[in-house]
This record gives sequence, C-alpha cells and structure tokens, in this order.
Amino acid sequence: MHALDEREQSIAKNLAQVMDCTPGSMYWKDNEGRYLGCNQFMVKTAGLNSLDDIIGKTDFDLWPDNAEKIQANDQYVMESGQTIFLEETVKIQSGETMYFTTAKSPLKDTYGNNIGVIGNSLDITKLKETENALKAAKEKAEASNKAKSEFIHNMEHDIRTPFNGVWGFANILAEREEDPEKKEFLTGISNCAKELLDYCDSILEFSKVEHGSIPVMEKSFKLFDVVDSAIKIESVAAAHKKLDFSLDYDENLPNVIQGDPYRIKRILLNLLSNAIKFTNEGAIKTSVILENTHTNSRSCIIKFIIEDTGIGIPKDKRNIIYERFTRGTPSNQGIYKGQGLGLRIVKQFVTELDGDIHLTSQTNKGSAFTILLPFRLPLTDDIIDES
Repeated sequence: MHALDEREQSIAKNLAQVMDCTPGSMYWKDNEGRYLGCNQFMVKTAGLNSLDDIIGKTDFDLWPDNAEKIQANDQYVMESGQTIFLEETVKIQSGETMYFTTAKSPLKDTYGNNIGVIGNSLDITKLKETENALKAAKEKAEASNKAKSEFIHNMEHDIRTPFNGVWGFANILAEREEDPEKKEFLTGISNCAKELLDYCDSILEFSKVEHGSIPVMEKSFKLFDVVDSAIKIESVAAAHKKLDFSLDYDENLPNVIQGDPYRIKRILLNLLSNAIKFTNEGAIKTSVILENTHTNSRSCIIKFIIEDTGIGIPKDKRNIIYERFTRGTPSNQGIYKGQGLGLRIVKQFVTELDGDIHLTSQTNKGSAFTILLPFRLPLTDDIIDES
C-alpha cells in the first residue's frame, strides 16, 4: 500500500510538472464556475501567489469585466458536451488587457457526466497587438492614398486650365511674331507648356485609372477607325524621327465589334508613344490580327502587336516595367522623358478587359508588345453607338 501511495504521488507530481510546462493557462472548474485547479501560468496571469489561492474563486473574482462572457462560453460547453475553440479577452489586475486563443472541453466524472469545464488558453496578446498595429497602419496608408488620389482628381480643372492657356497663347504669339529670335523664344515657351500639359494629362489619367473613375464600356465600334486614329496621332512624332511607321491590318477582322474603344485607343497610344520614344532609327510596325472567332458565343480574340527596332528592355527591368513611376533610365539623365506611368496604364487596361500582354525584347535590337483581347460580335454592323 505504501508503494502504491508513492507511485500515485509520483504520478501526481509528474502530472503537475506536465501542466506547468504546458504553454498558456490550463485550468478546470466545477459546474458552478468555481476553479478546482490550474497550472502556474494561470496563477501568474491571475496575479495570485499560489495554486491554493485560486481554489473556489470564480471568473467574477479574477476578471469581473469579462466574467459574464467567459461563463457563457463555459455553460455552452457543459450543455452541448462539445469542445469549442474561441478567442477570449481578460482584463487582469494590473489593468492590462490580455488576449487568448482557448480550447474548452467538458470535465466529466467517472460515470461520464459533465461536471464542469477544463480549458487551455494560449496567450496571443503580442500577436494581437501586432495585428492591430498592422491593421491601423494599413488603414492609415489607405486613407492617405485615397486622400492623394481625391486631391489630384478634384484639382484636374485647376491644373489643366492654366497649362492650356499658356500653351495656347504662346502658340498664337509665336505664329504672329516676325522677329526670328522672339519667335524662337515663344516657340520654346509653347513647347515647354505642351510638355507640362502632356505630363499633367498622363498623371491625371493615371489618377482616374487608380481612382476607378473610368468605367469599362461595352459598345459597338469600328475597330479600324480606333486603330487608324491612334496611328495618325503618333505618325507626326514618328515622321519627325524619320522612322518607318506602318500598319498591318488583318482583312479578316470584323468590321464592327463590341468592347471599350477608349481603352483600346489609350493602350495603342501609350505603346506607340513608347516605341517612338525609345527608337532612334529603323521602324515601328503595328499589327492587328484576328486570332480566332467563336460563332456560337458571338465572340472573337484579336491580337495587337507593337514592334520597334529601338533600344530594347534589359532583362533586369522586364519584371518591373508595369509598376507605376518605373522608368528605364533615371529622369536626371535627361535621355528619355516620361513619368513611368504609360505601361502601368496599359497593363491595368489590359487586365480590366480580361486580356493578356506579353513582351519580347533584345537590348539594342528592339521590343515587341503582344496583346490578346476578347471582344463580342454584334448582331449587325448597322447598330453602331457613335456617342
């Protein structure tokens, strides 16, 4: 009998050691919510001196601010007979609030009756504080970004109007001026104003895109007219650099398609403008090809390819060219001007149109952007929305 007592005492001692090594608070209560025992971590959390101090106490004695909710959880465990997992919050004697992830199970007697609750609560206070700090920082950053976008969006008229005025009046004065030197100065002012206006337009368009102010359209339009318009706009800049500027338009393309002509044109303008900017000699070719059609679903996929013989894009830049404000060369080198927004807008517009964009490039040999876009086919070519 003495040996059995020693063995039971040894088991009890080992069990106590196991509980004290268990991470977090381990405890058990009777069906009235009175504590029957716990580990040392629980004693420390409750601000008590020993295990004996917690016996007979309830959650209303230890953390009255949170006791009602804790006991409601205990009651559910005893009534349902199920183990539950949840987060619990307690305000300890020091006034500090602690957060726990808790597992609670029914405490049963030898006959299988529920006589209380046994629980294990892991301290996640530091994790919760970090989570809350990250959430607050995220909300602050989002609010700041939204405020910046709204500021630019709201200032659109005030920014563009004076630029347009300076550019327009400088042009008029330059045309009327007969003195060569003055005419040169006025032309310089006009060119600078136009450059600032172009910068302004790019930033404002990017702001609209980021702000979601340009809804995706679904309208009937003549694809050739949109492509031809973009080509004509950029042909002046290409001619100025004496570049071969060509269009290969697939004769099998449908006359009228349904989609977003604004985004198509902006995609082409940005890619053509970039191609001209980074090509000093050679050629720029635009190809528009009917990739395939699905008669049953009245849909088609059209491929747009913009090829140039320019400086190309280095391998280490290809993964970041679609990020905003990213440029191939720093602005302070003054070689190629721009804001680093064009390809970002292209990428976003292609994504919004459920398309794909691919790049092939060789340094000092040229680049080719290939875009695949899906379109709907209208029932008749006669129904064209020109608005």
